[in-house]
Formats: sequence, structure tokens, C-alpha cells
Amino acid sequence: MTRSSRGRAVLAANAGLIALLATAGAVSPAQAGSARTDSAGAGEASTRVVPNRIMSWNSNGQQNGTPENLARHIKRFKPRVVVLQESCRTEVQKAVKLLKQDEMEYSFKHGPGTINFGCDGWSPLGLSVLYAKGTSFQGYRHKEYAQDEWSEARAYQTFSTRLAGQRVQVFNTHLSDGGARDLRTAQIRELLGAARGHGRVLMGGDLNAQPSYPEMKPIWDASFRDVDPFCRWNGGRPDARCKSTYVNVPRKFDYILHRGINSRNCMLATVNRDHRIVISDVTTAAGPQAPCSDV
Repeated sequence: MTRSSRGRAVLAANAGLIALLATAGAVSPAQAGSARTDSAGAGEASTRVVPNRIMSWNSNGQQNGTPENLARHIKRFKPRVVVLQESCRTEVQKAVKLLKQDEMEYSFKHGPGTINFGCDGWSPLGLSVLYAKGTSFQGYRHKEYAQDEWSEARAYQTFSTRLAGQRVQVFNTHLSDGGARDLRTAQIRELLGAARGHGRVLMGGDLNAQPSYPEMKPIWDASFRDVDPFCRWNGGRPDARCKSTYVNVPRKFDYILHRGINSRNCMLATVNRDHRIVISDVTTAAGPQAPCSDV
């Protein structure tokens, strides 16, 4: 048998094994599909979304974000749900059109925003949610925080969807920045109040606070965990293993938090000079989480 023939035989055998395991229930179809698209670039030619994948990104649309960049990385990682912060509405709308040209269909909902001269056409800058065609999307609402700042609308979006076969309440938020600790404390209290009563919750967004900041303690006390297993309260002491989500700055401000549901992995992508993209696959399986990988 030639080397190329042996290679084809091995690929065929592996494909048959995955199909057999999926039929037997040892590997779910979602797990099999997700395994093929976990690594950067794997399955990139396919337009099929990864069933239980969520992506969070502060795209810094007024300075660094572009529709082409947004569409490129959605196409690369194929998330079912995307939560965006500090994104221009025109950036999001044009990205959705570009994705449709590549046969990837997403719908979107804009949250509160503030007119920004850095955005194309001076469009509002703020929160947006994208969800792939066929995604369950119910009970959507958004709300500006009672304690806010004048320069940018700080708010949250929320909706329910099905991930890993379960109904999950998803939140997308962007909290006040800089030295506005009192504002963040009030905003976190309001956010946790909105999440109260929901058994399975995912929170994605830019919280403008590191895990060890005092205002973050109520989040950890409410049984939330980040997809990075080393980003946690830790008695208020920083954990050096917690990966930065800023580019070239040792700060962790970007999160995908979960409660009542679990994450199978954590991926971080560096695509511009500001925030990194956070990606994770949702699972109902218990057990330890894998450390974040750079992709």
C-alpha cells in the first residue's frame, strides 16, 4: 500500500469510528462536529456553525474594529452566538451582510448605544448580539444600568436560547471603566439581580475589572465561574495563571461566565491592538475545565 493510500485509509477509519461512536451515544454529533473545529483554521472552509459555541469580543469598533475583521473571525470560529461590546452598529450590520455572501446567515439585535464620531456614519457604539440561523432566540430585552456614565451607554442585553440541549439565559454586558469602581459595583448588583431565578446562565462581556477586584466578589459568591479556570476570586489575590484578555497589557477584563452549565474549553484569539476574542463551547458535562489556549 502506498503512503497516500495508507493516509486515505486512516482518514476513512477515523471517520467511521466517529460515526460509530456517535451512533452508539459515546460521542454526540455536537461533540464530533465541535472537535473538528476547535483548533484555529480547522474546518474553516465549512459554513456550518459549531452547535454550542459562544464568542465574546469587545471589537473597539470606533478605532480598531471593521466589518471585514468581524466577519472574518466569525467565519473562522463559527459560533452559534456572538456577544459584542463597543461595536459600531454599522460594523455589525455590514459584517452580517458579508457573512451572508459567504453563505453564513446570522440575525442580530442591537442594545443601547451612544453616537460615536469614530464609527462609520457616526453610528451608535455599544452592545450587539448575533445568532446563527436556526438558533432558538426568545424573550429578548435590553436595559441601561440605573447607575451609568455620560460618555457611553453601559447596559446589558439578555435572551434565552438552547445550548447543549438545555435552556440557557444569556447576558451580554459592558461595565463602566477606569476608576469608576462604585459604578461597576452598582452595575454588577443590578446584573446579578436580573440573573436571579435563572438556573442556567451565561454572561459574556467586558467587565472592566480583574477577577481579584473587590467589586467582582459578588459574582463569584453567586456561583459563577469563568471559562478560564484560573480566573476566579482566589481570596482577592491575583492568580498569575489567569490569562490576560488585553493585547500586550496584563489585564483580564473580558469574560464568559457560567452558572448551572459548564464550558468544555477556552480559546483566546488576538486580532487587533485592543481586546482579545474569547470563545468557548458549552457542555452539560461535569469535570475540570481545560486552561485557555491561544489560537
